[in-house]
Amino acid sequence: MSESTQNPTHYFDLHVQGVGYVNRIREVPVKRGENFWACDIAALHGAEDAIEYTRFDCRVSGSEAAKLIKRLDKACRDKKKILIGFKLGDLYAETFVYEKGDKAGQTGVSLKARLLYISWIKVDGESVYIAPPKQEGSQEDSHEDCQADIHEDSMETEASTSA
Repeated sequence: MSESTQNPTHYFDLHVQGVGYVNRIREVPVKRGENFWACDIAALHGAEDAIEYTRFDCRVSGSEAAKLIKRLDKACRDKKKILIGFKLGDLYAETFVYEKGDKAGQTGVSLKARLLYISWIKVDGESVYIAPPKQEGSQEDSHEDCQADIHEDSMETEASTSA
């Protein structure tokens, strides 16, 4: 019997849960392995009459979250306001150097995280997705079996009905 089966590894999870606007949805090409989806989330916090934002650069990791973000790509490109309830994991900071603008040459910090779960979505104020209730004993970030009610027409073709 190996040591790993006798002493399983335990992890401490750090999750960020909130509400925020989704921007810059993109598929990231990878030289080796599979491409992945990424997005920015401008998370809201503070008083309702003085909202502040914290930006997270997210790799979309939850399988259901990836499907949803992929479907929101066109709405994002069409500059629609996409507001979501989210859960992030594995938060870390990464430094970079500004290459353009007033801050050129200065060091900046980017907050990186994995987007694990999306609980609801609104596009231009219209609710287009609500996650199904969790089953007891299931994990939020593995919704392989969920058959959620997604209004794809609202996400992808709203522009054609409002024109």
